[in-house]
Amino acid sequence: MKNLGSPITTVPKLSKNLKLEDQEGISEDPMECSLEDQDAKGLSLKKTVPLCGMDAIELEEEDSDSEHLTGDFSKACVLPTVPGKHQDLKYISPDTVAALLSGKFQSVIERFYIIDCRYPYEYLGGHILGALNLYSQKELYEFFLKKPVVPEDTQKRVIIVFLCEFSSERGPRMCRSLREKDRALNQYPALYYPELYILRGGYRDFFPEYMELCEPQGYCPMLHQDHQAELLSWRSQSKAQEGERQLREQIALLVKNVSPQ
Repeated sequence: MKNLGSPITTVPKLSKNLKLEDQEGISEDPMECSLEDQDAKGLSLKKTVPLCGMDAIELEEEDSDSEHLTGDFSKACVLPTVPGKHQDLKYISPDTVAALLSGKFQSVIERFYIIDCRYPYEYLGGHILGALNLYSQKELYEFFLKKPVVPEDTQKRVIIVFLCEFSSERGPRMCRSLREKDRALNQYPALYYPELYILRGGYRDFFPEYMELCEPQGYCPMLHQDHQAELLSWRSQSKAQEGERQLREQIALLVKNVSPQ
C-alpha cells in the first residue's frame, strides 16, 4: 500500500458522459443483501464493463455555514462538501476527488488518503488511482492509529476520503468507525484525523466520469456473478467482525455501569 502524498499532476479530459444503469435500491451492505435477492431481481452481472466519460471539473463553492467545520471544531473544512445520505458525515463529489488527485489542493493539503472499503475482488476489478484497499476495522486501525499521520507543516491538512461501491453502507461505516476510535484515544474534541470525507455515489459514480483516473479501467460490482463465493466468504467475515465489535461494546458498557463512581 502506498501513501498518497504526491498526487498526479494532470487530469486528462474526455468529451462524453455515459451513465451506468440505475441500480438504486440494491444494498451494498453484506448484512442486508443476499444472492437470492440478487437473482430474484435479475441483477446478476456477467461481465465487468468499463464505461468512460468526463465533464470539465466544476468545484462546488465551499459551504460557509458554521456547521462546515472539522471534527475537532478548530477550522473550516478545506474541501467543498455536498449533500449526502448520512447527515452526520461530510460528502464530496467525484469532481472534487478528481481535483484532489490533480493536485489542486496541494497548497493546503499535505497528504491525503483515499480508502476503498470494497472487497478485494471489487478493488482489483478497478479502483481510483492510488486508493488503499482497507475493508476491515482492524486494518483501518493498524494503518491510521498505530502510528498516527501528523502533517509536517502545521498549516496544512491530512485528510481521508472513504468510498465503497455506492458509498451507502461500507464506506460510511468505516468512516464512523475510525472517528469513534479516534475519539476514544483523544481528549474531546481533539482528534488525530479531524477531516474525514465520503465520496458521494462511490466508485459507481466516479468511474463513468473519470475512467482515466482508475486502474485498471474497469468496474466490478459487489454482486458480480463470477464472485458469488468470494462475496459469501467476505460477508461471513464481516458479520463475525461486527458481532465481535458489538460484544466488546456491550462488555465495555457493563463495566462502566458497575464501576464505582
